[in-house]
Amino acid sequence: MKKQNIITLLSFFMLVFQVNAIDKYVTDDVDVFLRRGPGSQYAYSNSVKAGEKVTELEKSADGKYTRIQISNGSVAWIETAKLKEQPSYKELFPSLEAKLAEYKDKADNADQYHQNIINESNQKLQNNEKLIESLQNKSNELEKQVKAQSKQIDSMMNQVDDKRRDLIVTWFTYGGLVAGGGFLLGLILPSIIPSRRKRDRWMR
Repeated sequence: MKKQNIITLLSFFMLVFQVNAIDKYVTDDVDVFLRRGPGSQYAYSNSVKAGEKVTELEKSADGKYTRIQISNGSVAWIETAKLKEQPSYKELFPSLEAKLAEYKDKADNADQYHQNIINESNQKLQNNEKLIESLQNKSNELEKQVKAQSKQIDSMMNQVDDKRRDLIVTWFTYGGLVAGGGFLLGLILPSIIPSRRKRDRWMR
């Protein structure tokens, strides 16, 4: 019963310690030897690598030693001065390496993205230049057609003017002939009519 009570009590204290456990990191300087108790009079029990992550369980009364649990589950005491709050370089290196790879990938993708934009802009510029050239050619063709049609219209207007002049000359000619014929009739008729009257008188 006593053994069971002791085991139960130890389990309780371990549970309390684990609830209050805090992550700590061993300094990056050198590997540190751990002791069996909170003082230099206690023998070494284990060692921990520099920069390794450990779990703080409790501190000694004077605060110079801290009881920790290392990655393999062993529990021992270490000088409090050889613990720190911030992650060690050993812990940070993988995450830093991953972030560096992530930034490199983003940088590569950014370069590719910018290159794609440049390629698309060049392609659009070439398409616009082709479109402008095509529109210019169509404009030149339309200009030629307009000039040709203008020449045709000028030619037709000239023909109309010529026909109008010919028609006017024709009408003046006909008018002159009619007037001349009337004038001649005016001269001839008086000479014809009196002679008939004289004949009529003579016959009477």
